[in-house]
Amino acid sequence: MYLARAIFISFLIINLIIVSSCEKRDNSIVHIPGNGVTDIEGNNYSTVIIGDQEWMSENLKTNLYCNGESIPNSGDSIYITVYKNNPSNAEVYGKLYNYQAVTDSTGICPCGWEIPTELDYAKLIDYLGGYKNAMKKMKSEGFLEDGSGLWSKREPENVFEGNNLSGFNAVPGGLGFYNNFLYKDTAATFWAIPISGNNVLRYQIRNAYVGKQAYTDPQAKEVFYFSVRCIKSIEEK
Repeated sequence: MYLARAIFISFLIINLIIVSSCEKRDNSIVHIPGNGVTDIEGNNYSTVIIGDQEWMSENLKTNLYCNGESIPNSGDSIYITVYKNNPSNAEVYGKLYNYQAVTDSTGICPCGWEIPTELDYAKLIDYLGGYKNAMKKMKSEGFLEDGSGLWSKREPENVFEGNNLSGFNAVPGGLGFYNNFLYKDTAATFWAIPISGNNVLRYQIRNAYVGKQAYTDPQAKEVFYFSVRCIKSIEEK
């Protein structure tokens, strides 16, 4: 009886050690600062190295392609916008771009950087421990209501707090849809290039995990406006 009890207690202790160890790993910083990058317009961005990837840790806000040409923003060709057309939103959350902008062969990212693919995001999310753990580690810290961050917890799906251990620093810049703007303070949305097919693809942080959504309607390429994070090109590493 005493032997069985001793074995049981030892088993509990071992499991507590394992759980504690996992928690420590889960709460460890998983990035190092990058060297930063400047776009053709002169905007400076901080960057982070997560595993073997280097990401911008701020949303893109340039009006120019890599070669200095303007991104269309008038008439029937509006490729870029600002949330509710308020310049102060661009300073905090960056600008919003449609799929035509991000897939233009000229390049919307700083020269030597590119729009991440579906595989780039999959690699990042896997490195950070899966869709739920990645949400915590990618999401910027704090809440508006507490005066500690940019995220609002006014909706049930937004009460999951981020710790930004990855340094990715996802901020809730919302999205544009036609002439409407939605989800500022409650969602971060990012374009990604699919590895196959013609679907339009985005990654979103709005609830307890990082969500991936594909749009099959060709019009989605024109009418949706999301944030952009750039990743350093392999050729530049």
